Amino acid sequence: MSGRRSLPCIWGGLLLATAAGLPESVAAWALEAFGFVADALQQPILDCSASRVIICTSRQVGKSTVAALRALYLALRYPRSLILIIGPVGSQAGEILEKAREFAAELGFAVRGDGINRQSLRLPNGSRLVARPAISRTSRGYSQARLIIVDEAAFVPDGIFRAITPSLGISRGSLWVLSTPHGQAGEFARYWHDPASGFERFRITADQCPRFSPEFLAAERKLHGELSYAQEYLCEFVSQGVQLLTREQVQAAFIPAAPVPALALQGETRYYFGLDLGKRQDHSALVVVELSWILGPLSPVTQAHSRVPQLTVRYASRLPLGFETTGLPRFVRDAAQSFPLLAALRHPGTLLVDATGNGHTVIELLRADRNGLLLKPVSISSGYQARQLADSYYSIPRTDLLTRLKLLFERGLLKIERPAAGMDFLERELIEFEPGGRQQEHDDLIMALSLAVWQAVEDQKELIGMPVPRPVYAAQRIL
Repeated sequence: MSGRRSLPCIWGGLLLATAAGLPESVAAWALEAFGFVADALQQPILDCSASRVIICTSRQVGKSTVAALRALYLALRYPRSLILIIGPVGSQAGEILEKAREFAAELGFAVRGDGINRQSLRLPNGSRLVARPAISRTSRGYSQARLIIVDEAAFVPDGIFRAITPSLGISRGSLWVLSTPHGQAGEFARYWHDPASGFERFRITADQCPRFSPEFLAAERKLHGELSYAQEYLCEFVSQGVQLLTREQVQAAFIPAAPVPALALQGETRYYFGLDLGKRQDHSALVVVELSWILGPLSPVTQAHSRVPQLTVRYASRLPLGFETTGLPRFVRDAAQSFPLLAALRHPGTLLVDATGNGHTVIELLRADRNGLLLKPVSISSGYQARQLADSYYSIPRTDLLTRLKLLFERGLLKIERPAAGMDFLERELIEFEPGGRQQEHDDLIMALSLAVWQAVEDQKELIGMPVPRPVYAAQRIL
């Protein structure tokens, strides 16, 4: 919190209960009413009127105080307004409410609840401030909120945003999302990193806060270590170690367009289709990966150019929930036909299908469809070694699928064509995915992708540095 000057309250009493008694600037009002001197980085936050605001800050830089001042200002300016404050637990949300109550008491208002909610404040003009824990089912009953504040948003369940934002539609209210980072997954991290999310962004690190001494920050860095310090004080989104991939690895894979192979090598291009079948509340998803070749550097020994493999995700699509099983062959056929080069290649496209569980019916439908793809039904297992089963089925360990995918991303060997269909959904799944399956997002596209790249690596093992059998030549006798 910024410094407080000992000034008399010149905006006190019921004057503050009317819109006419308030200046346009919240920072100016806070100074005149409470002697609150906003920092240079706090002032634009206080005065921001954007409908979506996200604030990423270090610990203890005064974000709760700023939010409380903004909430009280709007409650006073607009009579009979609802200000909703959400936190990971009720006591967390109550921190901002308590600061607002203290400010209201300084203005001479009787501090009382609204008679409905345990953690609440009702002002003389009928406005209410209500604090609630981040539980979706208890946050849906509120309507026409003037402002919703989600405090420590990195720690709340992702579903809370879907529960609360509809109440802003009619009132045209604002959403304030504020937190210290906590990992690279979750809605807070997505809102912060996604320019299309529509949020006005503010960031305050500990070294930008005048109330932290360099000695204290140095001691905290030494006490907690570099990673913890970077997240808690420098606002960096550090991976928690539960995600398969880091956000940086995923975003580095995106390219504006797929590479174009040399004309002489176009015939060597291969396509790999991965189909993950929907189960209960999951989507059926299809991902297409292209393996192409470009000419590498000239070899001084053979005086020939080497061939460099390029693995690119060209297509990603998931079907609506409840899609009819009988429509899957047509779904695959349409995707295959979107690649005209496929029919002219030396190698037919390969389709790997997750037939784990009740996928046998789909396999028979795909076999009958004769779409020109080489079909490989896969049973995803918990074992340690891939093996061939009866009836052309393959058993592939889940850990093997995910490990190959992870290696390709870590080595920068898998690229994703940004303009292609479905890549936004794929990006979200890749960032959120946890091998243990505890992520909020679906994993259908990831499993489809892992099937496709598994076969690509199986056919081209040098992609991840696996040994390739050397050709065996007949022995020759020198006379």
